[in-house]
Amino acid sequence: MHCRDEETSVYWIDNDTELASAVASWENQVGLDTEFIRTDTFYPLAGLYQIASGNEVFLLDPLVIENWQPFVNYLHNPDHLVVMHACQEDLELMFYHLGARPENIFDTQFANAFVSEDFSLSYANLARNLLQVDLEKQETRSNWLKRPLTEEQLAYAVDDVTLLVPMYNMINERITELGRIDWFAKDMSLRGQYSEAQPSQYYRQVKRAWQLRPEQLSVLQALCQWRENAARQFDVPRSRIVWDDHLMTFSIASTLDMSLLQSTLPGPIVKRHGQALLACHSKAQNNDPIEQLDKPLGPGASAKVKALREVAVSAAKKLAMAPELLARKKDVEACFRDYTKNSRLSEHYLGWRKSLLEQEFLLILEPSDDS
Repeated sequence: MHCRDEETSVYWIDNDTELASAVASWENQVGLDTEFIRTDTFYPLAGLYQIASGNEVFLLDPLVIENWQPFVNYLHNPDHLVVMHACQEDLELMFYHLGARPENIFDTQFANAFVSEDFSLSYANLARNLLQVDLEKQETRSNWLKRPLTEEQLAYAVDDVTLLVPMYNMINERITELGRIDWFAKDMSLRGQYSEAQPSQYYRQVKRAWQLRPEQLSVLQALCQWRENAARQFDVPRSRIVWDDHLMTFSIASTLDMSLLQSTLPGPIVKRHGQALLACHSKAQNNDPIEQLDKPLGPGASAKVKALREVAVSAAKKLAMAPELLARKKDVEACFRDYTKNSRLSEHYLGWRKSLLEQEFLLILEPSDDS
């Protein structure tokens, strides 16, 4: 269905036949954006897919389209460039909703970090900087599952995708001029791959988990894995099952009984998940202890990490690129820990970053003669 006649033609696609026809008409470079809701569910709920191809925009309705294979095939074709902005959540949505992993992605937000000092510039601000276009951004929290969508929602959806390819052309040209296209391509190949989080690894994200003894950490791992699987099974946020802090409390307890559950958790949660929690905790007592997590760095180590970051920030400024590409705290700290254990830089700093930072990093990391 053709929506309007303007400089940009907009099409509302709400059946399988129209989708197949639309995909067949797309150019090899398209802009892609998504709208979704994720407030009361574990998985994002698709509300709209927007595709810009040439002077045409296609709004794909996920509430009624059933056969998404033509769209998935397009995304999986490495000859098709899919231009997105801040793509992480969009990739997650496409993975869960479509089973799709786009093969060839250009993230304008991420790419811009290689040619400016802005690491996470919004779509609207990037459009203003590059194209001198001011966009209205007032529908972000709209209900994208309600039909029909309002005129304001439709306008917002169209605006969110029409400028992606023009911005790609400008940023890509600049990256190429600066000789950084290989740097970006390497990092984008990693950033553009969505991988489903493993339930068995969630415990590593829990605050203060490093304080637990190996046998307690083994229990926390089991409880977190149970909670992850339950959240997915019931499709609710993790906090609707059990909070992280509660799992920490139960991990420290040598035994878990109904009285502790009732004094810690809301009644409805105990009623729904109490027995499963008790069973999981009891079974976990027989698990092998697991290696403790890294403790926070001490003063001496923190000082070295600070020095490393200062070197990396300085290098980024000289290149007029975003410091986060070289000096994110978690990356630098991981490098320090890797060097301490293995006497080598971390993988993150062995690629294109190596020639920029290795010499000065090693001066800081290598023990001094008088140490």
